[in-house]
Amino acid sequence: MNRKLDWPALFLFAAMLFGAVVRFWPVIANGFPLNDGGMFYTMIRDLKANHYILPQFTSYNFVDIPFAYPPLGFYIAASLSDLLPVSEIQILLWLPALVNTLSILVFYKLTEEILLSRTSAALSVLIYALSPRAFVWQVMGGGITRAFGMFFLLLMLWQAIRLFKEYTHKRILLTILFGAGAVLSHPQTALHAVLGGVLIFVFYGRNPRGIISSLSIAVGVALLTAPWWVTVLTRYGIQPIISAGSTSQRTLESYLGIFRFEGLGDVLFLPILLLALIGLWISIRQREFFLITWTVLAYLVDPRGGDGIALLSLSVLAGMGLLKLFALISRSDDGPETVVLKRSSQFLVFSLMFFFILTASIFDFQLVNTSLKSDDLKMIEWVDSNIDKGKTFLLATGREFSMSDPLQEWFPALTEQYSATTMQGLEWTLGDRFFPWYDQLTAFQHCADVSCVNDWSARNSVNYDYLVVMIPSENETGAIMNSLRGLADSTRASDPHLLMYESESALIFNLEK
Repeated sequence: MNRKLDWPALFLFAAMLFGAVVRFWPVIANGFPLNDGGMFYTMIRDLKANHYILPQFTSYNFVDIPFAYPPLGFYIAASLSDLLPVSEIQILLWLPALVNTLSILVFYKLTEEILLSRTSAALSVLIYALSPRAFVWQVMGGGITRAFGMFFLLLMLWQAIRLFKEYTHKRILLTILFGAGAVLSHPQTALHAVLGGVLIFVFYGRNPRGIISSLSIAVGVALLTAPWWVTVLTRYGIQPIISAGSTSQRTLESYLGIFRFEGLGDVLFLPILLLALIGLWISIRQREFFLITWTVLAYLVDPRGGDGIALLSLSVLAGMGLLKLFALISRSDDGPETVVLKRSSQFLVFSLMFFFILTASIFDFQLVNTSLKSDDLKMIEWVDSNIDKGKTFLLATGREFSMSDPLQEWFPALTEQYSATTMQGLEWTLGDRFFPWYDQLTAFQHCADVSCVNDWSARNSVNYDYLVVMIPSENETGAIMNSLRGLADSTRASDPHLLMYESESALIFNLEK
């Protein structure tokens, strides 16, 4: 009865509980894979149709996208859909959220190994679990690769740090296994597995045994992943990888963008950043620079997706900063495990927890609204049932960025039609033409009449058969929403365009030739 409350265990339990809630709630509320995943859905089906041998190209959107994407997530999803009475759609809906939830626990083990403090690690994982940057992109349909990539990356980093503290063959083998999982899951985590491994060696393993172990791990990961990367290089050479990598812009403007706080997410991230600054001050005082170096290099090597990786080190720094605040409040600085959580400290941590849950809920709401709705699925079902396969469609949806537009991505996957306005997958083929084509697709979404569409079509040599115009609801305002309404009215009055389908949310016109 007189036992002290185990605060680290309570914080870890809260992180797992509320972390699971914010990851699964959008999935439960929506019932269809969130945002993206259409191309991966097709690739999973392509893999199964080819008897689990990597196809040369994916059938997605009829544009000869090389099947060069790291395939581990596809193999897992395909196997589960064969072994269990669930569809590929259901796997893309549930599995990313499950894997991302398990990553919370792995992050705790990694943090505990770095800080050697249960309290600091538990506070860090509470911050990480409820940060939108830790789950938003990973619970989407496309999280079938991203979630596995982060899961294996965390496992690899955890085992690598343990290895350099106590050398055993088991830890070398586990580091190789998890490193291979990170490489085979996602291009970004492959990059950061290399970066993280090098940094851990520099800060923890600079000795003869560390050098031998590091070389063994590098060779082991290369050999274990060889069936994939040898196949890719033999079939396509290095060009698709260079093309995909070039979509992460490494310009002065992209780096300066890291320091701009423009969106709601950046503003809501400020409390974590302020706590991380306290942790940064502590690290500098203690002359421990691993976390600082990791944060800076994550952004430098990957300005497009580095924020998700930098969140790992920033969460650890923020956990250190929060514990320092507790020490100041309790006037105790004997060590992280001796800090007493007085009522004021408890009020602070539960207030922060409430804020983090509120922030995560805001992004959950956005996730639910960034997915196909029942009306969208009805329109897609009509196209699938009534129009011959392989026709060319233009989709006017009002979303400027095609790669975060669920209709643009899922339409070709579910209808087996060609969408000329869908950009997903073209990062593997367009190279330096990627961003010019992105600009053209953005311009198309601003077309306010059918003459604009025809001019765009002629300028880009796109001969289309059908035009889909999504109709905004009355409460949707703004220039691009007004453009959609104008395009709908203009196309209705256009003689060559025959209205084939109409609902409250969509119109489909056939261009008579």
